[in-house]
Amino acid sequence: FKDAYIQGTANIGALNMSVASTITSSSTYNGSATIIPVNTSGGAVTLTIDSDQKVAGRILIIKDIGFSVSAGNYITIATEGNAQINYTSDALANTIQLTSNFNSITLFCDGSNWYHI
Repeated sequence: FKDAYIQGTANIGALNMSVASTITSSSTYNGSATIIPVNTSGGAVTLTIDSDQKVAGRILIIKDIGFSVSAGNYITIATEGNAQINYTSDALANTIQLTSNFNSITLFCDGSNWYHI
C-alpha cells in the first residue's frame, strides 16, 4: 500500500469531495461542495443549510477550523423550511451547536431531514 495525495477535487464514484470557501460569518449555504470549513475565531457563526440541499444521499461535512479562546464562538447549524437535524442521540431539532474548537459533523440527508453519521 502507498500513500495517496490528492489536490483539488476527489471524485470517488458519485461522491464529490470538493471543499467550499471558508465561511467566517453567518450565512446560508447552497453550494455544491461536500466539505464546508467554518472559521469561528472572529465570533460565533450560524450556518443555515439551504432547503435546495435537501436531496436524498446528500452529504455535508462541516468543520470548525478556527481556534477561539472566547466562550460562545460556536457554530450553530440551522435548516430552512421544515427540515430538521439529528445530532448524536438527540432528537430531531431545527438547530444544533458545535461547541468545541476544531469540532466537526458529518450529515447525510434522507430527502427530508439531516442525520449525524
